[in-house]
Amino acid sequence: MLCKMVGPMALNRVVSALSEDDAGLEATAAKWVVLVFFAQVMQALADCYTGLQSEVMAIQGVSLFKSLLYRKMMHCDALVCTSVVLHQTWLIPVQILVVSYLLVGVLGVAAFAGIAVIVFMLRLNHYVSGRMHTLQHQTRHAKDKRMKKVAEAFKAVSIVKLNAWEGPVTTRIDAAREIELGFMLQWRIMTSVSIVLLWGMPVFISIAAFGTYAGILHRELSPAIVFTSLALFQLIQAPLRTITTIASMLSQSKVALDRISSFLDMPELDQNSVVSNEDPSGYNYAAKNVIVAVKDGEFAWGDEDNLPILKNVNLEVKVGDFLVVHGIVGCGKSSLCSVLLGEMEKRKGMVYVGGTVAYCSQQAWIQNMTVRDNILFGRPMDQNKYEKVLDACALTADLKLLPARDNTEIGERGVNLSGGQKARIALARACYSNASIYILDSPLSAVDAIVQNEIFHKCFLGLLRNKTIILITHNPEIIASSQITSAVTIDDAGTLVESYRADSQPEYEPVVSPLARDSYAISSFGDSDAATQISTSDGSGSDEGLNELSPFKEGPHSLTAKSRCFSSSSNDERGRLIVDEERSGGRVSRYVFEAYYDAVGGLPVVCAILLTQLLWQGLQISSDFWLSSWSNDTATIGKNAASLSGHIAYRLGVYAGLGLLAAFMVFGRTVIVTYCGLRAAKSLFERMTNSLLHAPMRFFDVNPIGRVLTRYGGDVVAVDVQIPFTFGTLVANIFSVGCTLITAAFVIRWKGFLLLPVVAVYGAISRFYISPARELQRLLKTTQAPILNHISESVDGAPVVRAFGSHQIQRFFQTTDAKLDENHKVWYAQLYVSQWFSLRIQFVGSLLVLVVTSSLVWLHRQINVAIIGLIFAYALKIAANLEGIVRVLTRVETIMISPERMQEYIDIEQEAPYRIAMTDPPAQLEWPYSGSIVFDKVSFRYKQGGKLVLNNLSFVVEGGQKIGIVGRTGAGKSSITMALFRINELTSGSISIDGVDVGKIGLKTLRENLSIIPQMPVLFKGSLREYLDPFGDLEDQQLWESIRQVGLDTRISDEELKLLMIIEENGENFSVGERQMLCMARALLRHSRIVIFDEATAAIDYETDQKLQRVIRTAFANYTVVTIAHRLDTILDSDRILVLDGGRLVEFATPTELVSNGRGHFFELMREGGYLDKFASQTRMKA
Repeated sequence: MLCKMVGPMALNRVVSALSEDDAGLEATAAKWVVLVFFAQVMQALADCYTGLQSEVMAIQGVSLFKSLLYRKMMHCDALVCTSVVLHQTWLIPVQILVVSYLLVGVLGVAAFAGIAVIVFMLRLNHYVSGRMHTLQHQTRHAKDKRMKKVAEAFKAVSIVKLNAWEGPVTTRIDAAREIELGFMLQWRIMTSVSIVLLWGMPVFISIAAFGTYAGILHRELSPAIVFTSLALFQLIQAPLRTITTIASMLSQSKVALDRISSFLDMPELDQNSVVSNEDPSGYNYAAKNVIVAVKDGEFAWGDEDNLPILKNVNLEVKVGDFLVVHGIVGCGKSSLCSVLLGEMEKRKGMVYVGGTVAYCSQQAWIQNMTVRDNILFGRPMDQNKYEKVLDACALTADLKLLPARDNTEIGERGVNLSGGQKARIALARACYSNASIYILDSPLSAVDAIVQNEIFHKCFLGLLRNKTIILITHNPEIIASSQITSAVTIDDAGTLVESYRADSQPEYEPVVSPLARDSYAISSFGDSDAATQISTSDGSGSDEGLNELSPFKEGPHSLTAKSRCFSSSSNDERGRLIVDEERSGGRVSRYVFEAYYDAVGGLPVVCAILLTQLLWQGLQISSDFWLSSWSNDTATIGKNAASLSGHIAYRLGVYAGLGLLAAFMVFGRTVIVTYCGLRAAKSLFERMTNSLLHAPMRFFDVNPIGRVLTRYGGDVVAVDVQIPFTFGTLVANIFSVGCTLITAAFVIRWKGFLLLPVVAVYGAISRFYISPARELQRLLKTTQAPILNHISESVDGAPVVRAFGSHQIQRFFQTTDAKLDENHKVWYAQLYVSQWFSLRIQFVGSLLVLVVTSSLVWLHRQINVAIIGLIFAYALKIAANLEGIVRVLTRVETIMISPERMQEYIDIEQEAPYRIAMTDPPAQLEWPYSGSIVFDKVSFRYKQGGKLVLNNLSFVVEGGQKIGIVGRTGAGKSSITMALFRINELTSGSISIDGVDVGKIGLKTLRENLSIIPQMPVLFKGSLREYLDPFGDLEDQQLWESIRQVGLDTRISDEELKLLMIIEENGENFSVGERQMLCMARALLRHSRIVIFDEATAAIDYETDQKLQRVIRTAFANYTVVTIAHRLDTILDSDRILVLDGGRLVEFATPTELVSNGRGHFFELMREGGYLDKFASQTRMKA
């Protein structure tokens, strides 16, 4: 700061000496010129050191906050710049006081008039900053809402496409975006007002100070006084301008800190809600060999106002017990799991869990990594144990079909797998943990009867035979099996009621189906004695326990009889699904600049900005020369008071007019930049959203959601705010430096050529700096996506991670810290490269000042003293302006990476057209009119070059028929749906509906005329009415009728807002079964001639399922219904059954024909599932 003061003082001494024409003026002036040079060198060193230390503090602070917030499952990005400017909050007032003191020394009491203006302007700016803070808070809140809608849409993008909801989803996102842009426009206009106040402050101070000095005090304005004062005014302008930046940063930080504080203040899960056997209150249970217990429990979700879900809960489960929990949809089965995990609020009672826990959630949580890594879950590899787990969870055959076996990447949320495969991998993860207690929430609902049978024998009765199992299921044979210890249900009052207790447990007897063909070999963790030891650690058991595995008994399915061909090399490229993020190299392409240029508004807007900038620069230079001329007027007009007073009024009036016009031009330029910048941002945002929603599904298979969200996060913010003002600042700096250099070169004449070598060095340093700065910015953004992906995964799977113990939570913390470190390494590199450039460019600026000031001293006899003072004042600020140009140019290069990244997504491959006028069936035909479907030699794959999931498939479905599709997990059942909806285009063959080739019509035409109830139900946040009727075409009566048909009318009627009730994010206020029922209600309202049920009742109890089956038979009686099912009893009344194996059609006939021949795939599935007797009974009843 002190070094900055040397320049104005040197200007004063040099101009004073030249004005007095002393004998030793050259020596005096030269001394001060050299002093200015060394002062600027010292200033450069000091600035770089303080900048470096401040940035290091910023990185450390941000790292701390991000790690802290991850521990609360939240991400923070608004505190980045706070510590960088923190020291400025005390330095700026000191700098203003020092400059004010120097002004008093130059202008005397007249300086106080200028100081009064400073105080007034600061007060005015304080009001503006307050308004900016309010608008900033509103903008951030609007951004959060918009980001939630974006994340919600792209997490469920497959559902969006299947239902042809691109239009409503785009409308939802655009509506949130409009609100955000409205607040942002107001915020930036207030910012423009603040900029005008700060840019105009030197002019207003000058008017007050010089008017008082010359007009009131009647003192002579000499060049030394005028230009020393102007230099000091410029020194005040910098900190005052910084005040606005600091105020904005502090405002943003306060908003962020308020949000962080409110989040951190939220109640956490009660760590004491579950008692362990280390707690004295659990000793009694441990003594009775009880490992899980609930006594007089009452539990609820959320606020205290919410009614309890479970009441008067009493439960005791002993070591080694096998407890089954069942009940109707929404009764609280999953809530009971949450109670035992400590995830639900305990109102009263006690919960005791006396061992380590492994948990499978109802919707299988899968990480974006290989199959092997998902199963190991951070634990060391034990090959023998690993193979037993794979076999027990019926995964061995599935792994053989994957391109890289167990080293195949699963993809985000298991996109590369079927629902059954995801459930079994989650089960394998639990089994591999070797915990004492297994809480399994419906792991069998997504697999077929044969696989259920195999898992039940090998896993539950074999591998886990000495473990405590709490299983949620709807399977009636399991519920009534003699192999389980007991079964409980949850009644309407939320109370546990025992529904079954086995008298004895025969060892290793088939349970899922008495008709299973073979007995299964049994494997287990340890012996019986070892299993009764209840682990008290908070991990997954001791390391020694990991190897306590008994050998397999020999049998037909013994693992030893199988080749170990399910593993492959860890670097097998065939297993890769997620592609590395594409990172452009070199300079941002001209195409990106042209695209942004067009989005801004093109030539008219650019000309308007340049014109206002040119007028502003001309007015500012004119006001400076006007002051220079004023300071030379005393000798011309003499000492006549009257003439002097009139002259001062004239000079002051013109100077004030020029200043006000300049301020008006600044305001005009900033408003134009703001408005046009937001228009460009809106255009790019809408085009990117439209492009992504119409991208083929394979794009989302290989690009994690985190990559998409980084575009909508940091990149959109850059385009919204940073890019417009960066370009505005660049234009201002170029005009300022250009005019200054031209004026200086004109004044110092031929010595202006001495500036050329300095400018050449400056250009060389700049070119050397820009390239690494640009690439580091690209790398910084690339390393942000893995952080977002990890956080997104962690939020979805937090209950699972917590269930596996504190060591898993710590592992996730370490993973987060490692990913943050990778990102911050790039940040550190950016910091050092930036400071390297800053130091050298300031040295070059110091040389430039030395050349100009020394030339002025040399030519002092040929140049007017007032002009010397003016150019000297210009020279003092040229170094900062030169550095500013390169920094802004670099900023343009780096910040244009954001629109470049957005443009990459705008230009991605698109799906087929949504409407094709030439081939789409005319609306008057009401296509499809009968609902017939023809598959003709259809081959289909998800990944280019990947394995065919449907292979030469041909079959015909007549209009109105009810078709059941069955097959083992991974046979290609759901792939038929994906092919029918053209989620990916066919590899070969064709599909026709009512004689129309679906491959030749528009995608929207196709998808909006089909309905699907998916395997994994997805609900968007918003009102229930919006979900059921996204286009707003239906009456309330119609909505209530569909709700009544699926059996949710009582549930919805109990809600205060009825149809206007808010569906929470991801539909969390509905059970999974209720979500599937809402999907069915929506399908009823579409009246599509073709309806697909993709395992739609997997999460629904048998009683409710039977009701829904009756709804399907009546409401869809005249429609073509295709049902993909693992529960074979739901399709036994179908007209025909289509049996798949490995993507090929193996059987297609009526159920009676397929069963009566006594052999074949369907007959074996029926026999394995124990459905033959039931089918025979139904057949006799029909007869």
